[in-house]
Amino acid sequence: MDIHCHRCGGFIGNPGGTTYREPSVATPPVVPRSALCACEHALVYGTKPEPRNSLRGVHRIRSASRN
Repeated sequence: MDIHCHRCGGFIGNPGGTTYREPSVATPPVVPRSALCACEHALVYGTKPEPRNSLRGVHRIRSASRN
């Protein structure tokens, strides 16, 4: 999934330092562009996505070994 900074419009390559905030009517997001985000801390309006390796609500089932 592509993530763009709502402050500068640049593509966020590493979302590790991204700040997530509630959308604001006073400062709408800028138009996305193809360049990389140059902000020190990228800004995205919305909730922080869950990590991909998160299995929230899913239980692992262990299979019995077969001989």
